[in-house]
Amino acid sequence: MKKLYIISLLVLCWVAAGCSDWLDVAPSNQVNEEELYSTGDGYRHALNGVYLDLGTSTLYGQNLSWGFLDLLAQYYSSSSLNRENVYYQALNYEFEDSDVKSTISSIWSRAYNNIANCNNLINQITDADPLLFAQGEFEKNMIHGEALALRAFIHFEILRMFAPAMIKDDHKAYMPYVDVYPTLVPEYETNEEILKKVITDLKEAKRMLAECDITEEHKVWMSVNLRMLGSNISTGDIAEDDVFFAYRGYRMNYYAITAMLARVYFWKGEYKLAYDEAKEVLDAVDNNGRKCFSFMPYAELGENLKDYNSIIMCFFNKTLQENYEPFIMKSSQNRFYLVGFEKGQNELDRRLTVLLGSEGTNNYSRKYDIPLGTDGTDMIPNLRLSEMYYIMGEYFAREDNFAEAGKMLDEVRFNRGIVTTDLKSSIATLDNYHTEMLNDMRKEFVGEGQLFYQYKRLDKKPVNKAIFVFDKPNNEDV
Repeated sequence: MKKLYIISLLVLCWVAAGCSDWLDVAPSNQVNEEELYSTGDGYRHALNGVYLDLGTSTLYGQNLSWGFLDLLAQYYSSSSLNRENVYYQALNYEFEDSDVKSTISSIWSRAYNNIANCNNLINQITDADPLLFAQGEFEKNMIHGEALALRAFIHFEILRMFAPAMIKDDHKAYMPYVDVYPTLVPEYETNEEILKKVITDLKEAKRMLAECDITEEHKVWMSVNLRMLGSNISTGDIAEDDVFFAYRGYRMNYYAITAMLARVYFWKGEYKLAYDEAKEVLDAVDNNGRKCFSFMPYAELGENLKDYNSIIMCFFNKTLQENYEPFIMKSSQNRFYLVGFEKGQNELDRRLTVLLGSEGTNNYSRKYDIPLGTDGTDMIPNLRLSEMYYIMGEYFAREDNFAEAGKMLDEVRFNRGIVTTDLKSSIATLDNYHTEMLNDMRKEFVGEGQLFYQYKRLDKKPVNKAIFVFDKPNNEDV
């Protein structure tokens, strides 16, 4: 890396409405650093600026969800893509193509820019006076913990793209873990070293958020209506008058951090530790003793296309449907028509019926074709309940407890409408489990950018020419 740009945090100007009110940021185009961190609201704006940027098309608003990563996972038909376009090149792993290189470069640099913003925020808030914040030490810990979690999250995502999976680990250094601000020459580190730091940050963030999200007073924040829709706020709750404390499902809440630990341990090959974190998410209950995270009844999935009941954490993009629509229009030169998603393929599986739209004989995902103003339209799912079941199932399979492994997959499949599922009786080997898990993940994670990483983790190429390790940008500027 030649240099790491020292960036002053420019807070995004964003006037949001409805469910994005918590993301409202400073009304000017630029705010200097001294002014930004002179008030508690400035710290909120700095944190929200990171969330907003992560939801843009360069990152989770497209490339790292339904765009670039799902092309690499072979979700889409090549026949519906312009051969001269970056999407066709990505689908065919033409990583030497200049547009593909540009896309990968923008992901790298934008990710590290957000890490720099997190580091600046962490640096500023560590010694900040709690009296600056409307809710004092409580709010200071919440913002600090979320910034730590975001720093770990982004580093882990870079690792999953730009370093080999653990199954192919060659103990070389592929990227830096940048945890100071400013920095000019960060040191590159190995998979193990990066993962150790990711876990350390996530554990500290989890400790800090435990004092915010899972106390008796605030357990209600994890209920689905308050977490995802900002509704049903109790009288007297601080979220009633201050929306910053609502919509915890759009943020690095306590259980999002727990689920991230499960994901990281899973990647690292620490399957029992991954199981323990995933089980904590499954067992989570709100203030009324109801499960915080549950599947939408399959008969009602057509009314809740993203099943936000089961979302642990999502990103936000106000123009998501507008950005997605051109890729499912017949008149477009690049159409994201799905491969292997035929209606009638399994009439019981609602993911192959109500979640599919059709254009002639071609099918596409309806997950992001939700009109503005409809619940869920701005949500980009990143962490789901189903992933926790897959993680727990693999732990059981690796312990040769194939009946329990099958039960984990059966739970997901039943809640998607496959009421006849009985994998607990038919899975007999770890390879068998992986086959069934990947088949189900392909339907569950369409449009979410997660399947590519599972192919990589298990070294199971979706096509022979698949490439799992991205090249760093030529100039390595971030």
